[in-house]
Amino acid sequence: MAQYWSEEQIGRIRARSLEMERAGAVDPEWLQQMVHKKMFKLFVPVELGGTMTALPEALKVFEETAWVDGGLGWTVTIGAGGGFFVPFIEPAICSHQFLPDDAVIAGSGQPTGRAVPAAGGYRVSGSWKYCSGAHHATMFTANVWIESTNPTDEPSIRACIFQPEQVKIVEDWDAFGMKATGSHTIVVEEVFVPEERTFSLAHTYSDYDHPLYHYPFALFAEVSFAALCLGVGRHFLDEAHLMVADKLESFPPPSPERAAGMSKVLERAEAQFEEIQGCFYEQVNLSWQELMDRGELDSARADEVSRKAKLTAKAIREMADGVFPYMGLLAIMESHRMNQIWRDLQTACQHSSLLIFEGIV
Repeated sequence: MAQYWSEEQIGRIRARSLEMERAGAVDPEWLQQMVHKKMFKLFVPVELGGTMTALPEALKVFEETAWVDGGLGWTVTIGAGGGFFVPFIEPAICSHQFLPDDAVIAGSGQPTGRAVPAAGGYRVSGSWKYCSGAHHATMFTANVWIESTNPTDEPSIRACIFQPEQVKIVEDWDAFGMKATGSHTIVVEEVFVPEERTFSLAHTYSDYDHPLYHYPFALFAEVSFAALCLGVGRHFLDEAHLMVADKLESFPPPSPERAAGMSKVLERAEAQFEEIQGCFYEQVNLSWQELMDRGELDSARADEVSRKAKLTAKAIREMADGVFPYMGLLAIMESHRMNQIWRDLQTACQHSSLLIFEGIV
């Protein structure tokens, strides 16, 4: 399966996986590898040192990296996603922020800050939860409410770009999975942000353009996270196969009934995974081709891809939950790799962009 990571790298990453979880951060060596492979610049134009990768190919990067290690997959998916903001940011600022080789965004789309107009910009205060990659980010973006100087006007939402020295990181990410992602809260207090360091997804500049930037942003996030879930789900199944093989070779061996049952459970899960993965990429590829042909996505197509992304995450989680009880007591130990993978999968599938209510009576 590996295309973007070598077997030697995969082995070393997985050998460090539990230690990275305990540390709450990805090892600097692997962050540097992501920079070297330009994984944080998948959606950044070539002129800014990026690779401007087609969406279906980028999703394969997310899936494979998440298969290697869930925390690394999440880190790449979130970090690379910030490249989507390029055409919405003032070009001179964009060049300054994205040209460095290690450029990567952390931040939040929740408007939990407030900005008061000031000469040449805004005075901003606020806090934003779940800012993955906070400790290695070279810039932060976060939505704020802009307070109007006219009492009769409604406040508007705009994104601000903060520099690392303007931000305080509150280390409060205590989730039971994806522990190495550093998804902490960030806080700013009375920070001045120049007007040119703010942006809105409703306004684009013409300096950098690519079909990807015309893919609906919410849908872009949904398919990205669904690909991540596929990768963690694949790793879960691989580990399950290893655990079953160990049990079959143990002494005393499991009963014939139990051995046959475990094998049947995995056989069924494998078939489910192949179907889930195939259906997901079929819809993504159709949407990408439509975007390339027409320059935009039909709303019906976008709705179907969105539905499929959410159902993909739901189905992968249900597949794993169907296998987990058959893995024995080792699987419930937090120090076991199977347990870590399962927790990472539950955490990834919990993302709000993947929530679906279809089928709830």
